[in-house]
Amino acid sequence: MRKLLLIQATLIIVGMAASYHYYSDAGLLAAAYGGGTALVNTMLLSRRLDRAGEMAKSNPDAGVLTLYLGVVQRFVFVLIMFGFGMGAIHLLPPPLLGTFAVAQLAYMIFGTRHAKVEQINNS
Repeated sequence: MRKLLLIQATLIIVGMAASYHYYSDAGLLAAAYGGGTALVNTMLLSRRLDRAGEMAKSNPDAGVLTLYLGVVQRFVFVLIMFGFGMGAIHLLPPPLLGTFAVAQLAYMIFGTRHAKVEQINNS
């Protein structure tokens, strides 16, 4: 988890630098906001996966339900954060969404690679 957060933070910093170059201070703030949203989303998922794993040991159905609730929780969280960021405080959408997307893409790539390594190790 720590390695993933470090990779995401590095990509967020790169996104912030690019946004500053193209949009100046407004882009920097929007990119930081989008990246921060992605980091919190990753931490929410990690916490929910840990909780579901513990619950699945005693009740598999409860573990699955916990995962579904986690998906809804993260979806609503991201919608609220985007709405607040772009609507209430008028952050620029391209750097906000772009940095969020890159950080989330890193999560997907890291997760896929981690799953492949686990599969190889278990073979």
